[in-house]
Amino acid sequence: MPKIILKLGDALNILKKLPDNSIDAIVTDPPYGVLGKTQKWDKFDSNSAFADFTLKWMELCYDKAKPNASLYTFYGQKFMKEMFNLPTRWKLKRMLIWWHPNLAKPTRKMYLWTYDPIFYFVKGKPHFDANFSSSENVDVFKYPKPQSNWKNNFRFHPASKPVELVEKLIKVSTKEGDTVLDPFMGAGTTGVACKLLNRNFIGIEIMPEYFKIAKKRLNV
Repeated sequence: MPKIILKLGDALNILKKLPDNSIDAIVTDPPYGVLGKTQKWDKFDSNSAFADFTLKWMELCYDKAKPNASLYTFYGQKFMKEMFNLPTRWKLKRMLIWWHPNLAKPTRKMYLWTYDPIFYFVKGKPHFDANFSSSENVDVFKYPKPQSNWKNNFRFHPASKPVELVEKLIKVSTKEGDTVLDPFMGAGTTGVACKLLNRNFIGIEIMPEYFKIAKKRLNV
């Protein structure tokens, strides 16, 4: 059975306490300023404050990552330029696309928002083993957004991501028994994917209501 560790609190504080060079991969969906009107955890005072926050957590994760490690971070189109120009020690390898045509707000006045970028960074030369015939290493992944009226792809969190998509990222970049970190785990989707793949998991969440959901989903 994989080892599951969940921590309630501020990721920037908790990350400092984790051992250096101990994480094989980071797969996360951090705050990136697109839900700030309705969610206080996603609100930033300015673009520079957002960029500072992003750099801080990424650099902390770099210290905790093993010499050969991967980082996948979901992101929004709004701040893509900032991510490309971020002065991080991580090496940006690719920008992947999560295409989710469902739930787009209909309009005739502008192009729809139907994709989220996923930035793939590396430290050193991490494990990567993808099955081409199963489309594991394509750069565009089509999965519908989770919905609150669906049983299998249920929306546990305002920014929920599909388990199948997160599972695919973890599978190609880690081996069984490796340790995956999600410093912004929300309702625990990365942890669910880790359990399915027999990967150890460390999850951090600042909001008690979502931490409680993650504990229930992961039977912790």
